[in-house]
Amino acid sequence: MYRYLVFLTALGISIAAPAAAGDLEIRIGGISNGDGRVMVAVFDAAERFMGEETQTAALMLPARKGMVRAVIGDLPAGIYAISVYHDANGNQELDTNMLGMPREGYGFSNDARGIAGPPSFQAAAFEIGADPAVVDLRLSY
Repeated sequence: MYRYLVFLTALGISIAAPAAAGDLEIRIGGISNGDGRVMVAVFDAAERFMGEETQTAALMLPARKGMVRAVIGDLPAGIYAISVYHDANGNQELDTNMLGMPREGYGFSNDARGIAGPPSFQAAAFEIGADPAVVDLRLSY
């Protein structure tokens, strides 16, 4: 647990602090169990959406059945999209079956869904302005 808190602190992220101007609060629901971690990636451009090592912010949260919450502070105003998955087995990968379908829970901001793959950046996009932003999303299994 200490390792996760150090990681989150280094990113300027808090788990329980109230949101302030320029903050992004992410509430992830539908988590099936408390195994592993919930992996969150925030992207600020369509050309980087879902790319490895291209996220604006990334974090790992201890999984908890039901819902987890995080606040990312001081994001510049702009358009963002979020992808999340429940890494239940702790291998830091979204496990898939032989057909490439996810075997672990996953979700996107706006509860966006894609056809035969992830949704577009535009489908998952939301805006952060001077006021705090709150994004609720629910994992699919």
